[in-house]
Amino acid sequence: MRRRFHGTALGRTLAILAGLMAGLLVTVLPAPAPAPAQAPGPAYAPTPPTKGALATDGQDGRWLLGGTWLARPDPTDTGVTSGWWRNVSSTDGWTAVTIPNSYNAGDYSAASMSGSVEWYRRDFTLPAGAFSKYVPRIAQSWTIEFESVNYSASVWLNGYQLGTHDGAYLPFELALAHWRAGTNRLIVRVDDRRTPADFPPGPRGGWWNFGGILDAVYLLPVARAELATVMIRPTLPCPTCNATVTEQATVVNRSPRPQAVALSGTYGPVKLGFGATTIAPGATWSPSATATIVHPSLWAPGSPNLYHATATLTDGSGHRLGGYTYESGIRSIQLTPGGQLELNGRLLNLRGVNLHEQAVASGAALTVAQQAQLISWVQALGATIIRAHYPLDPELEEMADRDGILLWSEVPVYQTSDKYIGQASWQQQALALLTANIESNQNHPSVLVWSIGNELPTPPTANETQYIAAAAAQARSLDPTRPVGMALSNWPGVACQPAYAPLQVLGFNEYFGWFDAGGGTNDDRLALSPYLDSLHACYPSQAIMITEFGYGGNRNGPVEVRGTYQNQANQIAFQLGVFATKPWLSAAVYFPMQDFAAAPGFDGADPLGTPPWVDKGVLDQNGNQKPAFAVMAQLYHATQQIGPAP
Repeated sequence: MRRRFHGTALGRTLAILAGLMAGLLVTVLPAPAPAPAQAPGPAYAPTPPTKGALATDGQDGRWLLGGTWLARPDPTDTGVTSGWWRNVSSTDGWTAVTIPNSYNAGDYSAASMSGSVEWYRRDFTLPAGAFSKYVPRIAQSWTIEFESVNYSASVWLNGYQLGTHDGAYLPFELALAHWRAGTNRLIVRVDDRRTPADFPPGPRGGWWNFGGILDAVYLLPVARAELATVMIRPTLPCPTCNATVTEQATVVNRSPRPQAVALSGTYGPVKLGFGATTIAPGATWSPSATATIVHPSLWAPGSPNLYHATATLTDGSGHRLGGYTYESGIRSIQLTPGGQLELNGRLLNLRGVNLHEQAVASGAALTVAQQAQLISWVQALGATIIRAHYPLDPELEEMADRDGILLWSEVPVYQTSDKYIGQASWQQQALALLTANIESNQNHPSVLVWSIGNELPTPPTANETQYIAAAAAQARSLDPTRPVGMALSNWPGVACQPAYAPLQVLGFNEYFGWFDAGGGTNDDRLALSPYLDSLHACYPSQAIMITEFGYGGNRNGPVEVRGTYQNQANQIAFQLGVFATKPWLSAAVYFPMQDFAAAPGFDGADPLGTPPWVDKGVLDQNGNQKPAFAVMAQLYHATQQIGPAP
């Protein structure tokens, strides 16, 4: 399910204009001050969107708002007062771009990392024939969905403000009010300047701050009512049992009149009936349906069996109004009393990679082909799990579903200072972000763990303890079928922590022999094995994963020298050899698969590094394999990562 969020999803509303109200044409502002002459803009004519979506899972009938967009930098942040949101046909000052787009891609300066403001524009006409003849004009409406904008977005159509939204990596939807026949002019102001209380915190952070519209934009025609979401939850009592599939839908009447509707669906060969009702104007109907799948074909790495699931919304006369399509998988995830994860009753001993969705030329605005390249590298390594510090693009998550790759799904609650963790507003926003991730991505069978954050203070403070308890409880209430985890910074000498008790999966980030942690207690790589044993002794009933381990490599040289390809390959082989002696370990996930841009001046502790590039990848930033790639692939392929069927 891709969840859409109306207005400000994370609560930091941009106070842009006094007197500006959603849904009202702004005419009370003084005329903008004369601006410097702008370079003549490109010739630009409105074009309709194209039917279809890059990600097939989700609502039927979406139209991709691709084609040529316009962009305009706003380095002094005066675009609002200068009226750039107004419905003006001139293209002076604008340049042509395509979406997705990172407006600071290729700029690795401190100013780029700190963020700036960019405006986007798309002139379009609405497609003819989007609505059937049986839908009267008064029952027709449109919504617009942005799959990811970094970081704050303000959206106008034809001079009217539609709404605002804060936070990247997850979709949000706005009602497309004030649309018209003929030319419609969409204006989007994007501000990627982040504060230390944001997600992730700014102005620096652990990976480059690429601002822009980073993923697809869709228009959806809504006839009478919108089938907004469908939550699909298969449950499997035992590996050889029949499965029960429960689906929960959300239908919203976006018309000004009551609407009689009915909802039906299919899950593989089985039909589902949700019932029928009459929805009042602006009201929501939340029907559910249940089906039994006899002798289900289970989803797992190596056998990613998927069931085609549909839902169809009709009106009182049986006319189709909308639909929902998903490729769903049936599997169970259990935690054994001895602290091991099982998938369909099979013990997990996964090997995987961390990754960042970025490329040298395009920043964080990846095409579907670039996402497919990431997946192909994962497969070549023999990895069965991917971790990132944020929810991945929906197209990439669909690829993981189809190709049988598990996901550690984490929200960007990343290395936040305790000062902010202790604020009630911060905790509310963090929990809202966690909720958004689960509601958006729980239909993906590839999601193995919901992670509530990465490397908050060690040992945990009272504020962090409160957050862990609240977030774990919320995740389990939203999705009781998956375990809740967290990635932790830890080192020898840290005592057992009762604060981690609400978590079912503990991910430990360890860099023995690389980063100096704990006053040097991790300097000697021979101390890794007893350290891992101490973790298992501390947390015997919780699943333990190594969520990060990594070593830099950017040149040939002696195996004893940090930062050489030879040292990197040797260190990786040593660590994997130690992990192989710990049968209770559920996963080991290397950080990262590919070199990435982190922050100005930071090179990941390589003595001869090249900031801002972190060179711990087994691929360089251009996708070239380092010697460690073959070493890792050989060891990953040789590891039995999923145990035999019970």
